[in-house]
Amino acid sequence: MSNLHPNIIFLVIDSFRADKFSRTKKSSKTPTIDKLVKDGTYFPHTVSSADGTILSLNTLFTGLFSHETGNRAIKLSLQFPNFLHELQKNGYHIYGLTPNLSSFQPLIDLFENNFSTYKGDIPADHLFHNVGSKLKKILDDKKDEPWFCYAHLMDLHWPLIVPEKFDKKEYGDDKYDRIVSSIDYWLNQFLENIDLKNTFLVITADHGCVIPFDGKDITDFEPDLDLGLKLGKKIMPNKTHVFGAKFFVKFRNNIREKRLDSVNKGLSNYEIRSRYPNFYMSLYDELLQVPFLINGPGIPSMTNSSQVRTIDIFPTLFDILKLSFPTKIQGKSFFNLFTQNNENSDPCFIHTIPYEKLSKHDLVGIRTPNFKYFRNAKKKNENVHLYDLINDPLENNNIANTEDVKVKEMEDILSSITSFTTNTKQENLDEAEEQKIHDELKKLGYL
Repeated sequence: MSNLHPNIIFLVIDSFRADKFSRTKKSSKTPTIDKLVKDGTYFPHTVSSADGTILSLNTLFTGLFSHETGNRAIKLSLQFPNFLHELQKNGYHIYGLTPNLSSFQPLIDLFENNFSTYKGDIPADHLFHNVGSKLKKILDDKKDEPWFCYAHLMDLHWPLIVPEKFDKKEYGDDKYDRIVSSIDYWLNQFLENIDLKNTFLVITADHGCVIPFDGKDITDFEPDLDLGLKLGKKIMPNKTHVFGAKFFVKFRNNIREKRLDSVNKGLSNYEIRSRYPNFYMSLYDELLQVPFLINGPGIPSMTNSSQVRTIDIFPTLFDILKLSFPTKIQGKSFFNLFTQNNENSDPCFIHTIPYEKLSKHDLVGIRTPNFKYFRNAKKKNENVHLYDLINDPLENNNIANTEDVKVKEMEDILSSITSFTTNTKQENLDEAEEQKIHDELKKLGYL
């Protein structure tokens, strides 16, 4: 390495699935990503701890699973000991760019640069709108080294908006892949001014997403009732409008479900659930498997198929930098995997993002390299799922009812992980802040 503390660019690309980042069969055009994978170290089996942003980032920055930082957290929890504060203690200057959402405020407060946010509600600003130029300016204007620059990009977050230049068949078969092509093009422009001999580049994601089979999601099967609603409002008394709206919603949902039942005949469970709403609570791999790529000084050229966890990324980075993190955490460095495979990877605790109130849809579970187990978050015998990831990587066949021994084994692993505690106190939000975050999440479609 060229100096004691190289600079770090840390890109989190919201909703980037691992299977869309680097593989032989993909329709996106990604020469830059392909070269970065070839020249750096890539882990295609990286597992996020949650299917939503805040829980995922809390585990990333603290090295603690979400049962420690708050399974129902709706705001970043940097009141815990965390790797960003530790970088500051070791002389790093913290720069960054994130959506201007209240959930991100503790992170935004750390950034030394001005103009550290962009429009984050729907539709969010994208790289080719002004985010890319803002990030370039942040890196051009920085003065003090060493520096750590975090960027959270929303280009792949729902709703998908393809830059006009890339909305062509040559850049991908669907909107998602075309946006991936546009991100790759931007990366090429961006890296022209980055010296990877003295800078680490990390690319990962907070979580994945569903990509509808045949490009048709749940909304494509809903009847158009706008005319009926408008007519109903005109001819029905005002006091009946609420009842009338509920009737139309129920009527619409019934028609949609019948249409879905018809078109989903013969499809696999993976294909059927790909048409679920963009934000539904799920612990399937399409929402949990994300890329992790690192390039920079001393990083070997290799791809390692071992399971690693996003909770382990900063412990690994600190190991590379020869920095210590003095706090008891659950994340572990996997720096040894830069030279070898490991078939005994640590299990990953997984938890769904929260609704406002406890729900029967809240799920908790464990992922190992070979099996996925999850169940109702409060009742261990309800909604139990077990998947053989080696023979059933798309999680089509739930084998929980025939594998009692394996279910108990996975439940024991879950219990051992959740018994870990640092006795940290979670932050309480005041009523005004909680309402503001509620309104922002509702605009984004989470509520």
